[in-house]
Amino acid sequence: MKNLNNDDIRKIIRDEDIKIVRVVFNDLVNVARARNIPVKKFTDEVLEQGMQYPSAMFSVDTAANFVLPAGAGFAGGYGSWMLKVDPATFTVVPWAKQTARVIADVFTLEGEPVSVYPRGILHNVLKEFEAEGYSTFGAAELEFYVFEKYAKDGYEPTWTGLQCYSEVKQSQVDEILYDLSVPMESVGIEVEAINTEYGPGQYEISMKPHKGLGQADAAFYYKTSAKELMHRRGLLATFMTKPLTGLSGSGAHFHHSLYELASGDNAFYDAADENGMSELFKHFIAGQLEHSAAICAFANPSINSYRRLRPYTFAPSNITWGFENRMCLIRVPEARGQGTRLENRMPGADCNPYLMMAAMYAAGLDGIRRKLPLTDPVHNEDAYSVEGSGSLPGSLPEALAALKADEALTKYLGADAVNAYIALKENEISRFNDHVTDWEIEEYADLF
Repeated sequence: MKNLNNDDIRKIIRDEDIKIVRVVFNDLVNVARARNIPVKKFTDEVLEQGMQYPSAMFSVDTAANFVLPAGAGFAGGYGSWMLKVDPATFTVVPWAKQTARVIADVFTLEGEPVSVYPRGILHNVLKEFEAEGYSTFGAAELEFYVFEKYAKDGYEPTWTGLQCYSEVKQSQVDEILYDLSVPMESVGIEVEAINTEYGPGQYEISMKPHKGLGQADAAFYYKTSAKELMHRRGLLATFMTKPLTGLSGSGAHFHHSLYELASGDNAFYDAADENGMSELFKHFIAGQLEHSAAICAFANPSINSYRRLRPYTFAPSNITWGFENRMCLIRVPEARGQGTRLENRMPGADCNPYLMMAAMYAAGLDGIRRKLPLTDPVHNEDAYSVEGSGSLPGSLPEALAALKADEALTKYLGADAVNAYIALKENEISRFNDHVTDWEIEEYADLF
């Protein structure tokens, strides 16, 4: 994201003849929300002073049911909270008529940060790294499906077969690939690569890494932008993890590293180590492995997410790490020097990038502070059958149970936020358990 101030924003608004500014944020269940503000109101008031917003929006689950008493709930009248824009996130939206967009942070009317705001939670974790002398740097690698939204027989994939990287298949959807990459540069997202993936209608993008909050802001912006652009084509872009039975799930692999604030050097690299890994890097990975079951509740936030975490699917199911091993939970790529990093392959595409990254960085920081020892990597063996490695949660209830039991991670993220998140997700599970699925009807109705 750019280093803009309020004067820069006013100049962009004049130069681009902007008439509407979307003030956006996302909530605990990863719904992108916005208010569209006429430009005079935005420049005269909102840009400097902020704007009020109903706290009730932080009380609802994925079906818009009221679950939490945010802002004191019904008893307190669901009072207002304050949205204050972050100038660094301001961008023109070139595909929308005379429209710009900016991310807001959320505060109480007394000026205190709201404890359940995902971006604020990540911000707090990143400040802990700064206090230790490190900056964070990373990017999510997003997979998703694009369907013919209005097809006669329901959602139809925009390309068929399983040949990921096929030039022939990609030539058939070149306009879609264009829209999913080139316009993104205008909103501050530099796509390094885009291709078809291992599912009919599935795509994958790799983004240029960002520092700090920009890592999550870019993923947040990409998802909403992709959905907008595909909708304009009459298509549906979905980051639902497993939209098609028996076919590939969509992940959000997170590549990330730490840099020393004083020197700018990659803190994960040590030329003297036989594998080029610093002790800090080893402790960081060990922290993520130790907290992986609890992290899973944020990295795989829906009931559907867990249909992806299956053996022999290129998604992890065991708590393992290895060098250049795409079956492991954590893969350490070959790159060293300033490119030394890890790839956590746990997250599903439906995760909230702010919460996922906050949980992963917090776990890594805990590993550093406690100097946790790193287990041996998986080497020349099947990562899905390594004995004694431990398994990731097999369902959302299992992941929530692990999160409840993880006091250290809860402390880093904030008990208010963790408890609110659990309450929302448990309500989601309860509604699912009460629902009769198509599978049950097909399996049992005629048989019994």
